[in-house]
Amino acid sequence: MASVRKTPSLDGKTLRFHFSDGPMKGKDFDHTFHGDKVDWGAAGSDKTTTSEGKLVKIGEDCYVGSYMGPNGYTLTTALNLASGKLFAFASDGKEWSEHNGTVKQVA
Repeated sequence: MASVRKTPSLDGKTLRFHFSDGPMKGKDFDHTFHGDKVDWGAAGSDKTTTSEGKLVKIGEDCYVGSYMGPNGYTLTTALNLASGKLFAFASDGKEWSEHNGTVKQVA
């Protein structure tokens, strides 16, 4: 089995998730993974939330990121930075949803 490791190349970089379907359709969120934490919030907003989370590289330009927000909501994303595609699963502990969208590095 191949070793999976956190990639330092995106540590501290901001990724913008745009959701094209699901409950967050049309919304953009910025995510900055650093160590075992992620700062996230509405794109362009000064207000962010810090949660425990992780981003790991699973292939060339491909990553999986996951975190749980303070209210128990979870988001797990598969990201392909080369194609800009994002696929995510979200849950609030009662309901589960899937989301498609795009991802790009903004900072």
